Amino acid sequence: MRKSLLEAEQVELRKRELERQMARDKAEYERKDSAVAKGKLFGDAMRASAIRMVADPIELISFLRNCEQLFAVYDVPASLQAILIRPFLNERARTYLTKLDPQVSGDYTQLKDALLQEFKLSANVYRERFNTCIKSADDTYVSFASKLTGLLDYYLESGHVTTYEQLCELLICDRIKTVLSEGCLRYILSIESAKDTGWLRKKGSHRCY
Repeated sequence: MRKSLLEAEQVELRKRELERQMARDKAEYERKDSAVAKGKLFGDAMRASAIRMVADPIELISFLRNCEQLFAVYDVPASLQAILIRPFLNERARTYLTKLDPQVSGDYTQLKDALLQEFKLSANVYRERFNTCIKSADDTYVSFASKLTGLLDYYLESGHVTTYEQLCELLICDRIKTVLSEGCLRYILSIESAKDTGWLRKKGSHRCY
């Protein structure tokens, strides 16, 4: 009698364990199926709306901004963002992507930072492009103004300029750098390249200023 009860209990335990395993398998299948469906849905939306990254590195910011606007419009989960932009990267960016750690290439924020670093887009680059930008024969004055606005926006954003006072100080510091000796300018630029803001304030302790 006792043996029969033990066998019955064992059968019941195995049955419950099997049911739990089946429930786990079902949940995992539904999760994966949902992720695939969402990925296809968002991918179709991006293909209909996203711009492609062109060869000019300076256009990387425009490309990323466009993607981020679409992420917000379509409420794209953070886990899918890095994957969804891959088809729209240019050849150089795709090649660079293969060299990155999967943890970096799979996270949009980390991937964005890595691309900006690879393409060497700094405050100085934006300023130089703004100052040397010319209107091509294919540009309308509206498109040329838009290009200049974008470059200026990138420059101020990269320098973390958020107030009128900071803008004035940035312009003054830029003007000062035009009259520095070559050695002093190289020294200042080397320090600025290591700063998050990309530029030194007037009240710094550096002798050149």
